[in-house]
Amino acid sequence: MKSRIESRMSRRDALRLLGGTAATSLLAPLLSTGTARAQAGGPRPERFVIFHPLQGTVLPMFVPTGGERDFEMPFLLEPLAPYRDELLVYAGVNNLAAQSNSVGNAHQNANFTLFTGRPFPFQDAERITAGGPDIAQVLGQRLSADVPFERLDFAVGGARGFGLVRNEFMFRALGEPVDAFNDPSVAIARIFGDQRLSAEEAFALRARRASVLDGVRGLFSQARSRADAEGRRALDAHAEKVRALENRLLSGPGACVSPTFEAPPSYNFGYDDDLSMPAMIDILVTSLACGQTRVATLEFLNAHDHAFPWLWARNGGPIVDTETWDNWHAMVHADYQPGMEWVYRWYMEGLALLWSKLRATPGPDGRPLSETTMVLYLPEFASGRHWTNGISGCVLGPRGEAPGGRFVNEFTVPLEQFISRSNYVPWRSTTQQLLTSTLRAFGGDDEHFGAALDGGPQGGLPGWLG
Repeated sequence: MKSRIESRMSRRDALRLLGGTAATSLLAPLLSTGTARAQAGGPRPERFVIFHPLQGTVLPMFVPTGGERDFEMPFLLEPLAPYRDELLVYAGVNNLAAQSNSVGNAHQNANFTLFTGRPFPFQDAERITAGGPDIAQVLGQRLSADVPFERLDFAVGGARGFGLVRNEFMFRALGEPVDAFNDPSVAIARIFGDQRLSAEEAFALRARRASVLDGVRGLFSQARSRADAEGRRALDAHAEKVRALENRLLSGPGACVSPTFEAPPSYNFGYDDDLSMPAMIDILVTSLACGQTRVATLEFLNAHDHAFPWLWARNGGPIVDTETWDNWHAMVHADYQPGMEWVYRWYMEGLALLWSKLRATPGPDGRPLSETTMVLYLPEFASGRHWTNGISGCVLGPRGEAPGGRFVNEFTVPLEQFISRSNYVPWRSTTQQLLTSTLRAFGGDDEHFGAALDGGPQGGLPGWLG
């Protein structure tokens, strides 16, 4: 008996039926599956943002001290102090999916599992990939059916190319990573239209796109006439996504005011993170405000060999002592070294900047975006030592019925003991539970997110509701 996945027409089969044309590459990002769920009542968020730094954090400088309500905000959380009442800090959750793999290095195990909640689909070192869609994809399919973009992904840093970079933390489906914008100018042009075009040029561009889509519809008609009943159902489902693409490509920017970015002459979008971060945050917030999408991610990709020169003045010299360490990655592997805290604090300052802009920017309904947007801050490791146990982060914004101004501590031993034992301690909750709680905050009735793993707890994160 065929499995549920095998009995459906695959994405590759659908493309084959459509034929090897330029239209297939146009459709490729859209041929993924997902089921929307009705939202429940209550104070639910309507938009979702992932803010994802790399290489963990400095745990003693991030994890609060004190109780659930009377916690003290340590050095790394200080930038969020003005938003304490809107904040839920969590600490000590375990990425069980990463620990369920029998192959792969620490980065592969963390990268491909953190936001998917699934171990590798193949326990084969030559076939390592993600086992399913990430949390942003699931929410994008539930929330963004009537907006131009199901999701928008942004990156700070990463390889220089055509303004897009492969993001191997975020996935549309099994083995299908997303591409993220890492050049602000490209992001603006692709999302809001090329502002250099005249009205006549923009009309001509939309006409050319309409012509391509007419060809796509013809290919669908031909493929449908040759397909069996099951194939026709799959093609009909994909046709819905073509219609969504048509709405996106043929609509102009409307009344939305596009963000602008004036790059300095020497600007390098692959390296100048201090310039890229505020630009990408501005584009992300404007995209939400203009109704371009309801789901977005922001990734920081320069986590291996970067000097962070804009932070040297704070540190009294270079962040990375190159006489001791080959690069930033080697430095964080050694656990806390003086200077690391400035990088991790800079990430938190970026999160504070994002939240301040969401508070100051009205959404399509006139309310501040902060009243309708949940922001999840989730690193892939607990610390630079690459532990996938003891992960700590925070949530800003509405969380369903979960109150803010709280610290949810899931460590089973004191933090000092956790660190001294190199994380070899019992755990009681998982990142899967954290993501399940996220889905529930949006009104989902999910019992679990990702794969059901042996020994893994089900349901939401303990303490989420207080």
